[in-house]
Amino acid sequence: MQIIRPGPLHEQAYQILLTMLLEGEYQPGERLVETKLAEKLGVSRGTIRESIRMLIKDGLLIQNESVISVYKPTLQDVIDLYECRERLESLAAKLAVENMTESLEKQINEVLMKSKKALAEEHPSKLVELNTQFHELIIRASRNNPLMGLLETIRTKSLYMRNNILRDYYLTSNRKSYIGEHEQIFKAIIEQDPIKAEEEMSKHINNDLSAFNDLFKNKTLDNVNICNK
Repeated sequence: MQIIRPGPLHEQAYQILLTMLLEGEYQPGERLVETKLAEKLGVSRGTIRESIRMLIKDGLLIQNESVISVYKPTLQDVIDLYECRERLESLAAKLAVENMTESLEKQINEVLMKSKKALAEEHPSKLVELNTQFHELIIRASRNNPLMGLLETIRTKSLYMRNNILRDYYLTSNRKSYIGEHEQIFKAIIEQDPIKAEEEMSKHINNDLSAFNDLFKNKTLDNVNICNK
């Protein structure tokens, strides 16, 4: 990737580094060096320094004195984040019952069809992308700006965990059923049942949490293959 002028260089550098992190170009815990990043992107160290500050704010980079490294989540980090999602996205599904539009309904249908195809073809990266799209469409359908703002604050970390830790998880036998769970959430919304929609979303995310606990039982992320790319 290269910086394309014009436009604020630090914002362009931020977007490029963000993409690299989300796509697993740098491993969790890996140390990053300003000079090497500046050389790679063809910008000044000051530009890189500002983009690093933005990524630290996102929680994807960690600064320990002068050392910058890639965020390395623990199992508890994953659980904590998904517990937040369970509360917030269950409410989003409930609110989506009253606010679903024809356009969003069509988009969700398309995502569900594409998800089945990606699962059949065992395409993990595509499954992560489509899974993200499904949840974001439900959140958008809530039309609750404070709720959407709260979920936006954990969006980047959610994407990072899906892409770098849980990418191949969606192909495991115990969670291939997640697309069916998406269908049940959507069905409850279409049938105008807010309580059912809320319950199905809560159950869906809690099923993920249970599967994570099984997956990482008696292990740490250090001895689990985090990036199977």
